[in-house]
Amino acid sequence: MPVKSLRIALLHYQAKDDPPDPVVEQVGAALRAAGHDTLDVRVDESVSDLVQKLTRARADLVFNLCETFAEDYRLEVNVAAVLELARMPFTGAGTAGLLLAQDKVLTKQLLQFHGVLTPRFATFDGTSFQTSGDLSFPLVVKPARSDASMGLGVEKDMEGLARRVKKIRQEYDDEALAEEYIEGRELYVGVVGDAAAPEVLPVVELDFGSRWNRKRMKIANREVKFGPETPGSPHLVLPRDLSDELRGRLERAAVTAFRALKLRDYARIDFRVSSHTNEPYLLEVNPNPYLETQCEVAMGAKERGLGYEALVQRIVDTAARRHGLGVGSRTTVGAPARELAPAPH
Repeated sequence: MPVKSLRIALLHYQAKDDPPDPVVEQVGAALRAAGHDTLDVRVDESVSDLVQKLTRARADLVFNLCETFAEDYRLEVNVAAVLELARMPFTGAGTAGLLLAQDKVLTKQLLQFHGVLTPRFATFDGTSFQTSGDLSFPLVVKPARSDASMGLGVEKDMEGLARRVKKIRQEYDDEALAEEYIEGRELYVGVVGDAAAPEVLPVVELDFGSRWNRKRMKIANREVKFGPETPGSPHLVLPRDLSDELRGRLERAAVTAFRALKLRDYARIDFRVSSHTNEPYLLEVNPNPYLETQCEVAMGAKERGLGYEALVQRIVDTAARRHGLGVGSRTTVGAPARELAPAPH
């Protein structure tokens, strides 16, 4: 059953002079349509400001839309840590899940342990490298803890690989992860709910479109993700030709990743299906993915019959149950810690 009406703080990052992210209003409108009260809580680079604003908000639940802090996407984890230290109930992954998913090398090692197929890879820290086996060019190279395809590129020889590793060290202060390029279809699988009973949403595909230069490697770089959508450009579609066997493999791998990386409430798992072997390779695990109305998770949910408002409410329901909200007296963020602790079961 859906939880009762809650007072929900929309926590998001917004640097000075930046316009508000449209996803904040979209999620807020969905919550208000469901009968919740919402408060906008914008943070920039001050931890004390973050805590003070949330304390003054006196909300029942924090809807955590913060994907960066102080212009550093790696500090997304720290925002969740502050919320946990303050015992403030919030949606989405906690520090454990965000840390595991942010470190792409550790993610791949965990997935391999659980038998999930991922591309062969090597890591470079600027002075040495480690590899999971013999690699063949071309290689997809990116920062090991990047977000939104920052620093990502395809290299076809050692000279290009060396240049990109050096660039990643200089521009992102990070080690580089190089993976074998998998030629094939790019598919996204949304997962919602908790680890005990996650629901896998219908598969969404990135169609690279008729205008994509055939000489270019098909990768979802920043140009693809954030470029304007025009006729023939890359766009999201709902594939109708996937076999039941392939769908089953994608769903099992997505659930395994969701559980192995300690995710919760909602996530997006990215795959490439090899055009040579039809094997699904897991590329990326995304906790708290960008939740705008036309995103991959929202598309999959809509195909399942779950509109955007219902999807946002599902996330709230899952988080509220985890924190013991929605029954008895209202719990308030900003109250003493002993009042914020869930009631004993």
